[in-house]
Amino acid sequence: MSKLDDCYSVVNTYEFVNPTPQQHQQRTSWNHWQLRDVVLCPSSKPELYSIYRCNVDKYDTRKHQSTRVLGDLSFDPVSIAVSGDYIVVGGQRAELAVGKLSEPGATAVVRSGGSINNFVALDRQPSFGGGRRRLRDSAAFTDDGVTNLNITGEQNVPRLLVCNNDHTVRLLALPTLDLLTELRFPTAINYASVSPDGAKMCVVGDSNQVFLFHKSGDSFEKMATMTASNDASFSCDWSQSSEQFAVGSQDGYVTVWDIRSQSKMIQLETFQHGRSRGACRNVKFSPSGSVDLLAFSEHTGYVNIVDTRDYAHRQILCVANDNTVISSAQQSWAASPGIGSQDLQITGLRFSTDSSALFVGLEQSILEYKVDRVGRHSFSSSAII
Repeated sequence: MSKLDDCYSVVNTYEFVNPTPQQHQQRTSWNHWQLRDVVLCPSSKPELYSIYRCNVDKYDTRKHQSTRVLGDLSFDPVSIAVSGDYIVVGGQRAELAVGKLSEPGATAVVRSGGSINNFVALDRQPSFGGGRRRLRDSAAFTDDGVTNLNITGEQNVPRLLVCNNDHTVRLLALPTLDLLTELRFPTAINYASVSPDGAKMCVVGDSNQVFLFHKSGDSFEKMATMTASNDASFSCDWSQSSEQFAVGSQDGYVTVWDIRSQSKMIQLETFQHGRSRGACRNVKFSPSGSVDLLAFSEHTGYVNIVDTRDYAHRQILCVANDNTVISSAQQSWAASPGIGSQDLQITGLRFSTDSSALFVGLEQSILEYKVDRVGRHSFSSSAII
């Protein structure tokens, strides 16, 4: 039996993180009911960035202090990116607010794209040398309705990746926001993830299609178009090795591929099932060390953590007020969710850069779960002792 055929036999009694989290009194908000990626941990510093209403806050997890980075924006942000000195947030009417952390109060708000800026990210630097490239305007990728426009750009400036409901992924130069590359798709685009090696990109949107690209600097070459589940997808991520990528879909499935094959490696179902409370809104691999975990959050109430060494062992966290863990000893896999957890909205999910913690955003707080790194380094699959 293949892993894909065996996707419902995952054991749910493992503890990869300490089930009792530290609670940080930092409020967050989801400003679009389907977009739930508003908590960032962009560096090795003990800092989180998060959206709350029309503001962006920086929270120090050691000092337990919150600082307003962007305040009283003219729109409610739905997406956020922080890297180096830049901070960017996207809005529901094509707004982009671009600022520098070193220059508070100097944020510029422009309109970019034709609709919701569902996702923004600071792109990895081009992998080749400096200098100016020649203009290239190509209508490649005409199959599946995907086209590409690639334009000249300086190589020594940061890049901003923007996914928009107008069926595009745009690569823009910072701080000028000059267009460098535009990919057009047959559907609204919700999320894009560039692999850690900077050589590949996965794109998902309002269909069950998954678009995979080879990336070289500002140039993109389509490698494959695959099918995830039966619904739209709102999150994707790459493993630390850049060999596996996962897609989280609205009908409650997380699909994982290995880059060496276009066949699905495994498909996991959320605890609550289906596209209501069980919709997968966020999926993240542990980014460093020998931790080898995949975490994905549901629309409300639950976070799943899976061992990526075999995809056969899972921990389910119930982020209810009592912060209990749901395991097979307490509640069967097919049972209804616990009372008190069903309507607790999850706003974001993020590992720390050293994979020592998993942060879960809620409307009233951010929960910090400690990862059992010792156990993960010692055994192929382990529980906390």
